[in-house]
Amino acid sequence: MLLLEITSAVTAVTLVVLAICLIPVLMEMKKAAISLRSVAESLQEEVKPLIKELRETVADIQVVTNSAAANADGVNMLLSELGHAGHNIRMINKVIGIASEVVAGSSAWMTGAKVAGKYIADRLMKIKNRG
Repeated sequence: MLLLEITSAVTAVTLVVLAICLIPVLMEMKKAAISLRSVAESLQEEVKPLIKELRETVADIQVVTNSAAANADGVNMLLSELGHAGHNIRMINKVIGIASEVVAGSSAWMTGAKVAGKYIADRLMKIKNRG
C-alpha cells in the first residue's frame, strides 16, 4: 500500500505544480482574448465608414452608368442621322457630277456647232464673194 500512497502523493503534487504553472498561462490567454476583442471592435468601427463610402461610390457609379447608357442612345441616333446625311451628300455629289458631265458634253457640242456654223458661213461668204 505504500506504493499506492506514494503514487497518489506524486500525482497530487504533479497536479498542484501543473495548476500553478497553468494559472499564468490562462491569465495570459485571458489578456490576449481581451486584446483581440478590443482590436476586433476598433476594426469594426473603422470598417463601418468605409462600407458606407463604398456604398455611396457604387450608387454614384450606377448614376453615371445610367446617364451614359441614356446618352448612348442619343449618340447612336446622332451617328445614324450623320450616316443618312453622308449618304444624301454622296447622292447629291453623284447627281452634280452627272449634271456637270452633261453640261460639259453639251458645251463641247455647242462649241463644235458654233465652229462648224462659222466655217460654213465663212465658206458661203467666200463663195458669194467669188461669184
